[in-house]
Amino acid sequence: MRVFVLLLLLLTPWVLADVYKTVDKDGRVIYTDKPKSDNAQKVELREINTVPGAQPLPQSTPVESFQSQPAAISYQIEIISPRNELVIPVGQRDLAIAIKVAPDLEPGHLLVYFMDGELLEETSMTNIIIKDAPRGSHSLVVEAIDANGQSLGTSAPVSVSLMRPIVKKTAPPKPTPK
Repeated sequence: MRVFVLLLLLLTPWVLADVYKTVDKDGRVIYTDKPKSDNAQKVELREINTVPGAQPLPQSTPVESFQSQPAAISYQIEIISPRNELVIPVGQRDLAIAIKVAPDLEPGHLLVYFMDGELLEETSMTNIIIKDAPRGSHSLVVEAIDANGQSLGTSAPVSVSLMRPIVKKTAPPKPTPK
């Protein structure tokens, strides 16, 4: 900080250069640090306002302030549906995710649902439905966060496989030799 103030004091004479006002042939007003023409007028600038800085806070924090802060909440989150390594059949289009969280969510805290590391939804609900979930194997994880986005607990990952029909196009008929 001291180096910054010293550098500022050394550079001040160069910063306080003269300012000139010129009006061009189209009537536009131009301000520069060097006169552009003989009709340039030197502008008298007002003195710069300064305000003294605030006093710095003490470096140490009293022990009482640590005790008055509320303890960070840690949530236990479990994905109860779907079960781990479940294979969802072809006919089931949607994927329902249900969780159990303890203790109950505090106001301002959210549950963040992820599939394969990508955000699905942020909500305070303990169950969601993914419409037309894509086929293949997926990893599901749910995390609780506070208003600042800090993690307050994460579920164990659950692996689920979704079966989907594969529609094969019929091959065009091949010409037969005559």
